[in-house]
Amino acid sequence: MKIELELFGTLRGLAPGDRLHLEVAGGRVGDLRAALAAHAAAHWPGLAPGLLDKCAFATHSEILRDAAALPEDGRMAVLPPVSGG
Repeated sequence: MKIELELFGTLRGLAPGDRLHLEVAGGRVGDLRAALAAHAAAHWPGLAPGLLDKCAFATHSEILRDAAALPEDGRMAVLPPVSGG
């Protein structure tokens, strides 16, 4: 499945542009997380270790857990953790 992944926060600075297109084998958010981790290992040497494990994945209206199905339209966002006030 092709996914258009919108990047936010720290992740936005790692890729050219604010979107990444990934081919995901499988139909679950956990499969997307694995595909992004493989992409990051190959292309983002500056990514902090373990950051992707803490990121949330969302559609335009809800945050999805790893067991959730990917949306049919293939549009998702990855949200790194934030801190501050």
